[in-house]
Order: sequence, then C-alpha cells, then structure tokens
Amino acid sequence: MAAPHFEIFVSGATSSVDDWKKAMSVPRTDLPKLNDEQKEVARKMGMSLEEYARGVLVFEYGERRQKERGEKLGQKIEAVLKGLGEPYRLGALIREGVKGRWVARIETPSTPKNVALGMELADDLIDSDTVQDEERLRVLILQSLGKQELLGNLQ
Repeated sequence: MAAPHFEIFVSGATSSVDDWKKAMSVPRTDLPKLNDEQKEVARKMGMSLEEYARGVLVFEYGERRQKERGEKLGQKIEAVLKGLGEPYRLGALIREGVKGRWVARIETPSTPKNVALGMELADDLIDSDTVQDEERLRVLILQSLGKQELLGNLQ
C-alpha cells in the first residue's frame, strides 16, 4: 500500500488477542529494548522486563493495525472528496478509541472541518465495503461539509 496523502493518529489503541499471541511468540532477543523510564515502570508494577517488553510490543502491534485500518478508511474518504474538486482534501485521520470514532480533518476552501465517523461505519467500510456503506459515508461527508445539494433526492 502506498503512503497515504494524509496523517494518521491513533488515540486509545486497542490490542487484540492475535496481537497478544503474536507478541508472546516473539523470541526474547527480538523484544523491543526498554528505555530507563519503561524499566522503572516495570519495576514499580512488579513486572519482569520481558513481560513489560511484550506488553510494549502488543501496543505497537495494535497501533500499527489501527493505522493500517486508517489508511483504508482514508482512501474511502478521499474518493468522496475527489468528487468535490481540488480544494477539498483529507489532511488527517484521528482514531479516538475511547470515544468510539474516527475524526476526519478535511481541508476546505474556507476552513478545515472535522467530521466524526462512528466506529461501526468505519469498520463496515474497512471490513465489508458494501455500496450501502460507501453511500452512508458520502452522505455523512456531504452533509457535514454543507454540500447537501449534491445528495439529490436522498435528502
């Protein structure tokens, strides 16, 4: 996958069981090196350095997976914006895991706009990618940008 034209930020990254399994199977010699602060946290928590390093790895796997999902979602958003012309561009995509949403930072001719997409819609677009999901995204973006006239009879 080519590098996206937008930035992706992940807040509240989630890890999966697969992330844990993958981290547990990594040889000790391939675990991330902990900095002094991480070593101190591990000590205070009563964890071994290996155990803490595996936790760091789980977090890294989860964040990487979410960024990959963000790339796919961003491509869907860019496809909608392409129909609006040059001044509309996706600048950034932020995953707010605690709030259960992705926020698309869209550059417009006048001012940047933040458009919130619920996790359900985002997951549907990334995992299933049906025509109906793409239409829900298109309607959300056009309404959020004040472009309802482009919706035709769907209003």
